[in-house]
Amino acid sequence: MMTINRKFYIYLFAIGIIAGAVGCSSSGMDQYNKLVKKELAKGTRVDSIFLGINFGMSSKIFYGYCWELNKKGIISDGTNNTMVLYKIDSALKFPASMNFYPDFVDNRIVNMRVTFQYNGWAPWNKKQYADTLLSDVVRLFKKWYPGGNDFIAITEKAKGTVYVKVDGNRRITVGRFDDMIVKADFTDLIIEGKLKKQNDNK
Repeated sequence: MMTINRKFYIYLFAIGIIAGAVGCSSSGMDQYNKLVKKELAKGTRVDSIFLGINFGMSSKIFYGYCWELNKKGIISDGTNNTMVLYKIDSALKFPASMNFYPDFVDNRIVNMRVTFQYNGWAPWNKKQYADTLLSDVVRLFKKWYPGGNDFIAITEKAKGTVYVKVDGNRRITVGRFDDMIVKADFTDLIIEGKLKKQNDNK
């Protein structure tokens, strides 16, 4: 049986609220639900996340791999030394920091949490607010993930707009968190579905 800690389970359903259960009043939800059904029916796995990291990677392999990337200067310690930092100097409008860290179930990566922020952000620097960054990150992701389906905009009055891309079992969700930060999540929909069923059966 899959094991999962409570903290991650709460987080998993937070993703569902944003990307999979925003509500009937949301624009884009019908398109999203149909796309998920179609993609999962294919039985195709799309496990790539970024920087050579994949769904299903064990924690041991992940930590060893990150150690090697760190030695090469590609990544470094991120926010509060609890995340991994990847610096983006030229791919966005302004230099930015990308912090990420995975969630593991049964010692395998099933989700990747990512935050972006412009390095020059300040309350008075409106050009580097998250509204601009969100559009910038979506454009970047379209370059990083050129194949498959396009991003769908899901809009809900209370939560704003998130952008969702679904290819096989992989869902990528990108949205504004606050004035400074844009959040992205990479989720294995197959595992998410199994965890929801497991919870429903308790």
